[in-house]
Amino acid sequence: MSIHPLAVVSPDARLGVGVTIGAFATVEPGVELGDFCNVASGVHIKTGVSAGCHNEFCEHAVIGGAPQHVARPQQIGRVVIGDHNVFREYVTIHRALKPDVATVVGDHNYVMAGAHFGHDVVVGNNCIFANAALLGGHVVVEDRAFVSGAVAVHQFCRIGCLAMIGGHARVVQDVPPYMLLDGQSGCIVGLNIVGLRRAGHTVDDIADLKAAYRTIYRRGLPWTEVLEALRSEFTSAPVAHLRSFLGSGTRGFSQERRAPPATTLRLRVADQDSATLRSKAG
Repeated sequence: MSIHPLAVVSPDARLGVGVTIGAFATVEPGVELGDFCNVASGVHIKTGVSAGCHNEFCEHAVIGGAPQHVARPQQIGRVVIGDHNVFREYVTIHRALKPDVATVVGDHNYVMAGAHFGHDVVVGNNCIFANAALLGGHVVVEDRAFVSGAVAVHQFCRIGCLAMIGGHARVVQDVPPYMLLDGQSGCIVGLNIVGLRRAGHTVDDIADLKAAYRTIYRRGLPWTEVLEALRSEFTSAPVAHLRSFLGSGTRGFSQERRAPPATTLRLRVADQDSATLRSKAG
């Protein structure tokens, strides 16, 4: 264990083997850090935080702040963090709103500079959050999701596994698993094929998901018939998870970006023809 003499570490904090704490870092009473965690200079880990092994807290991250809520109770919840996570500079994670609940971050997540996780957020495993990604209260992010820079996710929204959110997106409805969401329009633009392949999904899995995508967004079925079609026409595990996600939503789901039905093309007119048109127009 290595604690810099300019760090402030409570004697009531529980630190594992090989923990390193840099200058001007603060570890408050009741904090639990597992083996080989690295707490850099200026980090503030507040009461109510429990973290597993091999976590890296970079400069000036604040972990375990009180919920940003106008009706915050006197007794609040915790932050529970798994193993092998990286929290880069100025990341903030807030405790849950109620005393018997926790804001949860799983394992092997990479959270880039300036990202924020609000109270009662639940993040799975192997997710990536780029700079200034913002998760409102009660947001759920499933495994292997990728949230790009400056994305703002509204409270109570869900992001499905292997979904990829484009930069600057404003997410106000659930993003189904395996989908690509365009940052400019905030709409679905297809499947995250590259992510699916990297995660080890087979050609058959991807073909099934493509067919399921067309069922959801292209066949024009009523919602109950969409769910029934996914149940009766597909047997693969990825589609089963997709159906389960869609069947449990409460905020609605991001829609597909489609071209307008009647698109007008502006054609270039040759200079001579253009002059003729102008003369005729008076």
